[in-house]
Amino acid sequence: MSHPNAIRLSELSARIRAVVQQAFAGQSYWVKADITSHSFYPDKGIHYFDLVEKDERSGIVARVAANAWGNGSKQIKAFELITGQPFRNNIHVLVQVTVSYHQVHGLQVTVQDVDISFTIGQLEQQKQLTLARLLAENADAVRLVDDRYITRNQELPLPAVIQQIAVVTSGNSAGYQDFHHTLVNNGFGYTFTLDTYFTVVQGEANAELVQQRMLDVFNAGKAYDAVVIIRGGGAQTDFLLFDSYQLGRVVARFPIPVITGIGHQKNETVTDMMAHTAVKTPTKAAELIIAHNRGYEEELLQFRQRILVRAQQAVAIGNRQMYHLQQDIINKARSVIGVGREELLHMQHGIGLGAKQLLRQQQQQVQYMQASLQARPLTRLQREQEKLWQQAQFFKMLAPESMLRRGFALVYKDGQLLKDATDIIAGNHITIQLQDAAIQAVVQSKSNTDERGTDI
Repeated sequence: MSHPNAIRLSELSARIRAVVQQAFAGQSYWVKADITSHSFYPDKGIHYFDLVEKDERSGIVARVAANAWGNGSKQIKAFELITGQPFRNNIHVLVQVTVSYHQVHGLQVTVQDVDISFTIGQLEQQKQLTLARLLAENADAVRLVDDRYITRNQELPLPAVIQQIAVVTSGNSAGYQDFHHTLVNNGFGYTFTLDTYFTVVQGEANAELVQQRMLDVFNAGKAYDAVVIIRGGGAQTDFLLFDSYQLGRVVARFPIPVITGIGHQKNETVTDMMAHTAVKTPTKAAELIIAHNRGYEEELLQFRQRILVRAQQAVAIGNRQMYHLQQDIINKARSVIGVGREELLHMQHGIGLGAKQLLRQQQQQVQYMQASLQARPLTRLQREQEKLWQQAQFFKMLAPESMLRRGFALVYKDGQLLKDATDIIAGNHITIQLQDAAIQAVVQSKSNTDERGTDI
């Protein structure tokens, strides 16, 4: 059967192309869509993919083939650099496109630009909703003060020394290796006990796994000084699990200080905001712990130095006081000795005069007795002379010089000759006069002696 109006396919394609060019020439459109079937050829710098629109109930409701090259490819590279998000399947984007029709490849759109803020804004909006939920549902553990989130975990005091550490990380994480190497090979010789709780630390769907490992740390019942959550770097979407509500909640309420070092250099995640202390990388987390312990050690060293200085000051003051006391004792002792020496000389002079006077009296009595006995028999005279001689010897024996030569001593207190020990007590200063010297002494103790038992 012949159709006189039939045309070739190329003619139809040319007409469609002409219509499309007439309708869309010089125009561009900003389109919200998801990326599927993406492939990239680095040597050509060309991206091929489909833009699709999805409906939650009916699935894909629109699809169109797309590409990006030239300026569009450069904009995709900038998008990846700024957001940390690779341009890949299943991401929602806002792209500027132009429409064209190719006689072989059919209808196509070419990406000219990518709205970076749209993708970042979506993530930030989701993050703000999570923070608002944490405030609303955890008022006892999370509060907002001057645009800063204060959590129960942040108010926990860090131990003076951090040694027992629970580490929540990926088993093959390079970040954990950096953390371990920095901590173990610290320059101060500090030692640490690390218990690892390995899990998957990327992908929003794995937030519950990380939450469970935190619960495992709690249920372990160990006296950990801190819990460290670390991972290496990655794309921004790889960190979405750290913006999850369930992980933010468990960190905010956790009864052990939580330190995060999840390798996110650009933004602060919800988990960072809920944790006790947040640093950018696993290495920084290790350095923070080392610096914390070093700070405590320096405080101890400073305290020890203050003790040494004060001890040296106290010793110096004591030495000065001891020197002044010693000088005072020497001066007072010299004064007492001088006074005692003068008193002793005076007493010696008095004793000598008394003995001479007594001797003269006895001599006079002897002369009187001799005169009265001249008339008596010679034998009586001899007896009386013998008595007189004995008395003379007795008086000589009673003289102080004789007593001192025989080993006796004279004891003085406060310049007074002591007859007995009634007024003597421990601590009294006394002077002991011997034959050839005067001795200064201090009474240590006194024991009374019953004179009735004394046999002299």
